[in-house]
Amino acid sequence: MRKVVTFLLIFFLFSNWAIGQVPARIKPNKIFIDSGILKATLGDYQQALKDLDKAVAMDSSSAEAFYNRGVVRYELKNYQGAIEDFNRVLELRQASPEPWFNRALAKDGLKDYDGAIRDYSKALALKADYPDAYHNKGLDLMEMGNYTEAIMNFSRALQYKPVFPEAYYNRALCHYNQKDFSAAIQDFNEAIRLDTSQADYFASRGAARAATGQYQDAIIDFGFVIAMRSGDVSARMNKALAQMYMKLYDDAIKTYSEVIDLQPDNDEAFTNRGVARQYLGKLEEACADWEKAIELGNDKAGSYSFKYCKK
Repeated sequence: MRKVVTFLLIFFLFSNWAIGQVPARIKPNKIFIDSGILKATLGDYQQALKDLDKAVAMDSSSAEAFYNRGVVRYELKNYQGAIEDFNRVLELRQASPEPWFNRALAKDGLKDYDGAIRDYSKALALKADYPDAYHNKGLDLMEMGNYTEAIMNFSRALQYKPVFPEAYYNRALCHYNQKDFSAAIQDFNEAIRLDTSQADYFASRGAARAATGQYQDAIIDFGFVIAMRSGDVSARMNKALAQMYMKLYDDAIKTYSEVIDLQPDNDEAFTNRGVARQYLGKLEEACADWEKAIELGNDKAGSYSFKYCKK
């Protein structure tokens, strides 16, 4: 599991004069830049793009115009166009970390994780205390399966930004993938302490707790997920499985029935509800569930039916 990160894109202005110095005149393209920034801030990216296109056409040496157009293109998912704009910014000014960071975001959009990592590293070379760059670099390393280095980057992000629930969460996912469930639970706890509104945090902690045999706690976590996302099938399936491990068969039957109400073609839910009913001695109902699961293509249900239902 990977949490989708909402990146904060910074609209920044390159000053055309020294602080305190009154400019002789405003450059003509500045009107279109400011208009584009305002429209983008209001979420009207198509109109913002038109203004910024005009600004670029009026002054091909304006790093500010290219930068902000790159941000807008990123928001419109034109990642290649955004990269081209940030390339131009970097031709004009390489000493600022933001163009490197935002070009990395665009490369992430194209799943060029190696290229993005290089750009995040450039941003960090210019600004060592840049937690978002460490975090996003960690996400790319995680995508590539390099959990150890990803953990190091999430840890650096937390060093500079202790109140960063996403970094705790994603570091926890790395620990989980390394089967270090104790460390994962500790980080999930911190993420939840900082932000109780994310259902994924509870779902992931529930999975880690179940992996360590803490089924009752896992059931509670999956319950939180269901309370936040009433139609969540995955959380119900995991909750029911934990109930099965605890031999709470009546509870498991109820939870699997909720899954079937939401997803009538869920063959696994029918199969497992049949198992729970068989444990309670309700063989006729179990066989009916397995028969339905067989119709839906579940091979395991066929084995159960052959063993318990065929005369």
